[in-house]
Amino acid sequence: MKIILNSLLIAFHAYLFLPLFNSGIASGKDKDIIIYKKDIIIRSDELEAEPKKDKNAAGFKPIDKPVEKKRETPSLDIVDKYLKEGKKYEARNALSDIFINKIMPEKQNEIKELLDKLNEELIFSPLSSPDAAMYTVQAGDIMARIAKQFKTNYELIIRINNKSPTRLNIGDKLKILTGKTKILISKSDFTLTLLLNDYYVKQYRIGIGKNDKTPAGTFEVKNKLKEPTWYSPNGGIFPYRHPENILGTRWIGFKDKPDLYGYGIHGTTLPDSIGTASSNGCVRMVNSDVEELYDFLTLDTEIIIQR
Repeated sequence: MKIILNSLLIAFHAYLFLPLFNSGIASGKDKDIIIYKKDIIIRSDELEAEPKKDKNAAGFKPIDKPVEKKRETPSLDIVDKYLKEGKKYEARNALSDIFINKIMPEKQNEIKELLDKLNEELIFSPLSSPDAAMYTVQAGDIMARIAKQFKTNYELIIRINNKSPTRLNIGDKLKILTGKTKILISKSDFTLTLLLNDYYVKQYRIGIGKNDKTPAGTFEVKNKLKEPTWYSPNGGIFPYRHPENILGTRWIGFKDKPDLYGYGIHGTTLPDSIGTASSNGCVRMVNSDVEELYDFLTLDTEIIIQR
């Protein structure tokens, strides 16, 4: 690991001789502030519609608007400093902000590569990290019960710790990732980015709907199915492994919206369609990728689809 880290540092030093673009993350102005006026809850736009009061009148008190906290996007200088100090978690978080906000678009590939290397340890290994809790197996424990306790999936615990789902030994240490997952989908880039606590975990290539059939907007995970049956838009019902079933090994369904129903993320029997707009509106992934994503996601995970 020391050799890998040294090579990462050498590569990263090269970035610092180029001009760095450093800016804060843009955040919209709060337009829906709830204000308590006597015993009635009103909104700020309703308040603005009322006649203005004399500031000198008795009992007049100006309403202080809440101060918005901005999370500044760090520069590569900070990342380099963290790496030199062995602070991989802090380096990953700083790089994540730069990557997600495309602060340095010309370096996206290099930044992604370094993020993936850092997450090999922080996320995808049994080693402890600030992203996780370390749990000691007790007598009578089973994997599903431990997962429920931490509001995660037993499949993810198995994947991270390289454990058998049926064999646990008292005293075993299990790394259990904690926090909230989120998905960012870019239709123009054909990418799906998995986040944990708003920081980068991994990015995958995807296929999307033809003729702009994949809707943009915010969705939530409704259900998850292994080896799903495909209910074709043409009325056919095709079980898993049927030659006409194109869903692959996993289905991650979205909660329905008015006029938007039946959408989801799924594997595919057509891997050549990844990176193209050829589906009926769902998001396609390579089976091995969707199986990994499936293990991370819980019901109500937020999915943001952007053009």
